[in-house]
Amino acid sequence: MEKLTNKIIKIIAKELDVSPKSIKEDTSIQEDLGADSLDVINIVMAVENKFNIEIDEDTLHQFNTVANIVDALTMVIEPERK
Repeated sequence: MEKLTNKIIKIIAKELDVSPKSIKEDTSIQEDLGADSLDVINIVMAVENKFNIEIDEDTLHQFNTVANIVDALTMVIEPERK
């Protein structure tokens, strides 16, 4: 899960043009990093492309902190690994 967390942090940092060091697991994308709804959509698209998955609307609503994103993606990605 640590590798997934690091990948998510890198994606968020790139999309929001911030330092990965400024992003922690409890960092809120919108409140702490100032992302707007378009930024969140860009992050979602980057995640979808990186992991070759499609994120549904229910999962999208969980995209508020890094930890929430990792938890949501674990549910989506893990079944595909089995």
